[in-house]
Amino acid sequence: MKKQLLNLSFVAAALALYVTANAAPIEPVRTLEVDEIAAVTLDGAADAGYSDSQDTDWGYPDQQENYGGESDFKADFQIAWDWDNLYILAIMSDDVEHDFDWTLSSEWMFDNVEFFLQLDTNTVTTSYDDHTIQLRVCRGLDSVQSSGRAARSDWGYYMEAQAAGGWITEVAIPWTAVLAAGEGPELSSDYIGIPIGFDFAGADSDNSDGDETVGNRDYQTFWDNDGQDGTEDLAWNNTATFGYITLMEVEAVENHTASNINAYPNPATNSITFDVEGQVSIEIFSITGVRVMTADTKTVDLTGLNSGVYIARIGNESVRFSVK
Repeated sequence: MKKQLLNLSFVAAALALYVTANAAPIEPVRTLEVDEIAAVTLDGAADAGYSDSQDTDWGYPDQQENYGGESDFKADFQIAWDWDNLYILAIMSDDVEHDFDWTLSSEWMFDNVEFFLQLDTNTVTTSYDDHTIQLRVCRGLDSVQSSGRAARSDWGYYMEAQAAGGWITEVAIPWTAVLAAGEGPELSSDYIGIPIGFDFAGADSDNSDGDETVGNRDYQTFWDNDGQDGTEDLAWNNTATFGYITLMEVEAVENHTASNINAYPNPATNSITFDVEGQVSIEIFSITGVRVMTADTKTVDLTGLNSGVYIARIGNESVRFSVK
């Protein structure tokens, strides 16, 4: 009888584990459309095409007891993509520098940021699979700490460990880091225009235990915080806590000049003015159809653009111009 009860207990535990692993993912708290980007320079500054800055929320209320304000810790990021990489620029306010050393083993206990990706959010499982990955960048390192299924040499990487009031990292994450073995190296069009799982976490260590070799996690924030229900720190093994991003491909633009829109000077150097009436919303595309800039004023600063031919779309009309 005792053996039978043990067997029943084992079955119940296994069933509970199965149900947990196969529960439908919950609705994300946050979603974001992420634009395709024309060009990225990994230098700690946002290029044209990056998303608006995204903030993060507290993971645990009890961590706020000793919180000293945004200068103590704050983690924001911007994001973009192209067919080879996902780009993330992360800016952390942090008053105590606590870098991870390669010789140590508890890398997640030091200042770091983590990225979570899941390409197949249409599945019913909440556990990781071949299209899900957790990635980590630690403060002060000359490389990524966790490179996923891609080689470290495939990543693009920038680190400013002692930026004013904190630290900055900008990374180009190759899609091979999250694609299953044998897929890639470019992202499949199957993942464009549909929600994919994503989360960003910032972690701060103020070394409050005084042991440089152990580290400690004083604060942690998340982009998609699902509330204080016990799942907020389970992104490392539970995809239900992820938010959703949608990779938006830039639409092709017809290469014609609308007769009722004038642009001057053309060719342009540092700026261009469009002769239109009223409030404007201007999108500027490369000749290949990649959106490189948006503006809401008739005179547009072009200093960030390379020499070449561009197309400005204003409403349903467009005008071609060149930058020299």
